[in-house]
Amino acid sequence: MRPDRRTVLHALGAAALLGLGAGCARIPVDSGIDSRSLTGSSHPGAPYVRALPPADGATAQEVLAGFVQAGVGSEDDFAVARAYLTEEASAGWDPEARITIYSGSQELQVREESEGRLVLGLQAVAVVDARGVRSALAGPTPQELAVAVEDVEDQWRLSEVPDGIFLSEAAFETLYSPARLYFLDARERHLVPDHRWLPLRRGATAVLEGLAAGPVSFLEGAVGSQIPRGSGITDAEVESGADGTAQVEVPGVITGLAAEPRRLALSQLESSLRSLRSLSVVRLAQDGRELSLEEDGRVERALPGHRPIAAGPTGVISLADPGSADPPPQLVPDLAGQEIASPAIAPDGGLAAARSLDGAQVLIASTDGSVPLREAATGTGFVPPRIDGAGWVWTSVGSSAGALLALSGKGAEHDAKVDAPWLAGREVRALDIAADDTRMLVLSDEAGEGRLELCAVVRDAEGVPSALTEPILVRTFYADVRQVSWYDEGTVVVLGTDPGTGELRAQLQDLSGTIEPLPTPPPGTVRLTGSVVAETVWAADAEGNLRRTDGEGWRGVEVTGRDPGFY
Repeated sequence: MRPDRRTVLHALGAAALLGLGAGCARIPVDSGIDSRSLTGSSHPGAPYVRALPPADGATAQEVLAGFVQAGVGSEDDFAVARAYLTEEASAGWDPEARITIYSGSQELQVREESEGRLVLGLQAVAVVDARGVRSALAGPTPQELAVAVEDVEDQWRLSEVPDGIFLSEAAFETLYSPARLYFLDARERHLVPDHRWLPLRRGATAVLEGLAAGPVSFLEGAVGSQIPRGSGITDAEVESGADGTAQVEVPGVITGLAAEPRRLALSQLESSLRSLRSLSVVRLAQDGRELSLEEDGRVERALPGHRPIAAGPTGVISLADPGSADPPPQLVPDLAGQEIASPAIAPDGGLAAARSLDGAQVLIASTDGSVPLREAATGTGFVPPRIDGAGWVWTSVGSSAGALLALSGKGAEHDAKVDAPWLAGREVRALDIAADDTRMLVLSDEAGEGRLELCAVVRDAEGVPSALTEPILVRTFYADVRQVSWYDEGTVVVLGTDPGTGELRAQLQDLSGTIEPLPTPPPGTVRLTGSVVAETVWAADAEGNLRRTDGEGWRGVEVTGRDPGFY
């Protein structure tokens, strides 16, 4: 006969929980790892972490700890984790509502809050919502999980728990993979990535469900899709070949589309599937026969330019051959004799823009004379202009009134102010638009605090911009972010200061959450830019010294210039 619940909980509250310290139980964070065959709903090759069922006679604290650790076992709708719950609690618990990722380097702790109620404490480092969007916290953040317990047939079970599961950092990175669900830009010329974390056990099915459900909130209204919604979209069969490739049988709702929507949908599907680490080699099939996008022409991922440029003593100069004894080539004839700053050239190499040295004017020109030189904007303190592939030059005065300027390469009559009410009252420091012509990074200052945010440009089918979407915050973990730019479709170059030492630092930050430090920038660095295609990062100081790195230290060049960039 078990002691009654009151006696057990009272004793546990007065003594050391689990016998491991006064007032708190210290719970190991490791879970056993095992391999075995999974059910047909799991993707071939997906890792399996063994979840342990409740032991007979386990204490209330052990049941709570076991429930948390059982979050690794997703099979049969988290059947093992549900075994720790009462029947009523199990029916109301939604394990897929969120994932709280906690630090595996610190012990979990349990304390009694009151009779029949326990609290588990952990150090959370990130949260993943039901759609797979991961949000990093500012650092390890104390969180408490309050639960209710009751005796069910002489066994302790949890009668009240919050929705979602809890995973250590190691378990999460084992069971989930960063993925990019690809949607279409407004002109249907580029694939636009939507960063998620998806369960490897579900592979292609998780990708299809994500595509069918549509983009995350900050991309809504700015992207489109040719992936049909509704029943039948997740009917994809995956077969793994001996060579490690995955053949995906495309659902009939996609293969039955008309030619152009089908081409776009297959492009979305193929690139999205290949973004999963377990599906890096993918063959699309229809009725067992391979589908090829080569004949129809797939829509490709949009990558940044690889041709480096800078502002020379005058004009816009090429840095393609910085070791040459000859003066670097001038790229924009109408600006060749002018002292300018912050040059930019469109991805197709035509439209060009720059600031005056004092930042009071934005100039628009072209590399081939097709766009006459004009002073497109006059004011105070314009941020460095950036150009998208649709022919628009983006900039802003420092003190924002809740809009950005979109200056047209077609002439002043097409220039527009693009609404961004969330920027009202802030000091805009920098912006950069991705090669997909859709996503935009905005660095601003709000009440003395720097904020790096990611938003999207809403356009019509001709590419004319009308608004910016509500942004999401991008955490950099720097005390002061000074400058940002795109490095590839999912990674940004960040220049800022170390919060501990105040020293200048630089990093490549993937929007899925990973960070790769760059060599410590040279003293006085004011501009940093890079390109994954060129495999190079350039740095510049205010005196015109240029340096570059491939990740192994900085090397100086003979050319003098300011504000390097790529096109």
